[in-house]
Amino acid sequence: MIQYRYIVVMTALGCTERVEKHVGSTVHFLRDAVQEDGGPVEPLAWSPGEAVRGAVAPLLPECRPQFSVDLEDRRADAEQGLPPAGMALAFSPDGHALAIGSAGGLVALVKVPGGEVIGRRQLAEGAVKDLRFSVDGTVLYVGEQSPDAYLYALDPATLTERWKFRLADDLESSAMPAGDPMYGRYSLPGAFGITALADGRVIIAGAHGWGVEGARRNRSRLWVLAADGSVLAAFPKDHAADAIFMYPSVAQADAGAGDVLLGISRSAAGPDPGDLPVGGVVDLALPDLTPRWTRAFEPLLPYFKTVFFWEAVTRGPRFAFAGLGDGRAFVLDDEGQIRATLQPGVPIVAGGVPVGVGVGFATARAEGIWYLTTSTNIPWGSADPSARPPEAHPAENTVHALGPDGSPRWDRALRQSVAGIVASPDGTELLVGAGPRESDTRTDLFGAVVLSASSGQVVTTCSTASPVDFRPVWAPDGGWIAVGEAPFRAADGAVAGAYRVTVFR
Repeated sequence: MIQYRYIVVMTALGCTERVEKHVGSTVHFLRDAVQEDGGPVEPLAWSPGEAVRGAVAPLLPECRPQFSVDLEDRRADAEQGLPPAGMALAFSPDGHALAIGSAGGLVALVKVPGGEVIGRRQLAEGAVKDLRFSVDGTVLYVGEQSPDAYLYALDPATLTERWKFRLADDLESSAMPAGDPMYGRYSLPGAFGITALADGRVIIAGAHGWGVEGARRNRSRLWVLAADGSVLAAFPKDHAADAIFMYPSVAQADAGAGDVLLGISRSAAGPDPGDLPVGGVVDLALPDLTPRWTRAFEPLLPYFKTVFFWEAVTRGPRFAFAGLGDGRAFVLDDEGQIRATLQPGVPIVAGGVPVGVGVGFATARAEGIWYLTTSTNIPWGSADPSARPPEAHPAENTVHALGPDGSPRWDRALRQSVAGIVASPDGTELLVGAGPRESDTRTDLFGAVVLSASSGQVVTTCSTASPVDFRPVWAPDGGWIAVGEAPFRAADGAVAGAYRVTVFR
């Protein structure tokens, strides 16, 4: 007689569903695939309740780790209370290799699905901030944060250098500040956001924020480079800007045309430059980066004196989205006019203390916009910055979906502490990272969550032993998922976890 048992699966919303599974089965039901213990992943479309190889398919797929790649030892970061070290990840266009860039300047190339390291190179001093393959897979672009802030063009087969472009020539150089191990590494010039276009051009933003004789300075610039590394265009045209540019969003049209949406923040001392929409966005036309329109946003007083952006500035084919660190978001039309004003994370008063959440990450496609409101914070200057929020903001750790016109579609609150959101290659699913939590010592919610882009329902959860970085990535076919993990300090004070990359299916 075939026996069955019932397993309770907890979704990210806390509700339960009963999933029927065959006792003793070694068949694992993945997203559009199955895998037997010890065997390869086999593509297979299955339906809940269907009998497959002596097992009954569950309601929801499983997300299984396939292999991990250990990087340098970063346990000292957690021991000293430093922020988790980030990393950069990118699948090759054919999905057969994964490129990894570490906080210690390591570049590695790993075979997929086997996990063998097929290339490894230590770059000069500094961290790898971003990396990207060319569209045809023949070049691996690597951007670093270092005194030189190089963008490298490497041969993926050998990781040898074809050319390099020194961003610090325009951004100026600086050294690691003495006595500031926690944040000093972030004061070096760096490459923030690499976009490889189909015609071989590369778009790269560089930013530098550092202190000189007690005063804060900023330098940033955006470049369009030819396939040989020569400069085709830059913004500003004649000099670096007294501002911060990071992570431009590119919407490319045919024949090399298109738009680049750029958020402009500033942390430097002194008055803002008059030729830039500081605290706003600028839309630049390709191929020459001529400004098409600008839109500035007023600070959200009294909680914030400035407007700042992280990675929630994104461009659709006929619209733009700007998510602000103060909890507001704006949907703009193709001429920069505001279509919708949203205030999901603006501060509210709880226990006599203002608490808010920022709009830190977003992604857009022709059919819509998806963005995150992250963990609760106390606006800087509103209270003791070391204090914990007395309660969570209602929009904490929530994924939001909008139509291209800014109309709300759905909101999904998650138990995880969310950071980073990426749409799958076909646009049907979303991948959200689950990182460290400041007010919760549980370790069972690390990893990445896959949601339906149309409904917000949780499809599956890819669990890890350590908090993950905010840059999870999809393989081109949407099957493989890669996340970066970092050590953390557990509730008992011991350091747990590892600095590594884990690949799931």
